[in-house]
Amino acid sequence: MKTKDQSINLKILQCAKSEFMDKGFADASMRRIAEKAGVTTGMLYSRFADKEEIFAELVRDGADKLYGFFMNAQNAFAAFPPEKQHSEMHSYVDKEMDVMIDIIYDNFDAFKLIICKSGGSRYHDYVDKMVEVETKNTKRFIECLRESGEKINNVRADLSHMLSSAMFNGVFEVVAHDLPKEDAVMYIGQLMEFFNVGWDKLLGL
Repeated sequence: MKTKDQSINLKILQCAKSEFMDKGFADASMRRIAEKAGVTTGMLYSRFADKEEIFAELVRDGADKLYGFFMNAQNAFAAFPPEKQHSEMHSYVDKEMDVMIDIIYDNFDAFKLIICKSGGSRYHDYVDKMVEVETKNTKRFIECLRESGEKINNVRADLSHMLSSAMFNGVFEVVAHDLPKEDAVMYIGQLMEFFNVGWDKLLGL
């Protein structure tokens, strides 16, 4: 019975993914999901409270893995002494981004849903949360180096936020445009090189 139940859930999730990909979260319909899966709406609601729960089931693992890695990497970098933060700021971020690309492409459908189809769901601000963390930690990085005696320019918080937003949204363009992974690696590498040079100029490094 458990195996049978699991097969029904998998069918529902497959059909829900198709519905979300086609209509987006906001316009997706529990009724259409039930019809596609060949179950009654009553059975669907007995398994999933609403489409928010179904959407989360489809994206949660990938979303949590990427965000968790991102936060751990940010915290690990912040624990470095100032001189190491300065010397490894670009190489550390580049290595971090390589892992993030692997996570994104290992969970590509989940991130396609998050980036392109999540409007109206609790995942609609997923990238914005990463931008906020990056902005906060950029401020911390600047303050850390200045307090250690480094000559480094200050950067306004609003400009830092705009640049972080441009970078992260640029990274996720590979998902929006369905780039093959090898193309994404090249594109994001060039993007990071562009931002590394720009940040050096702004910070006076």
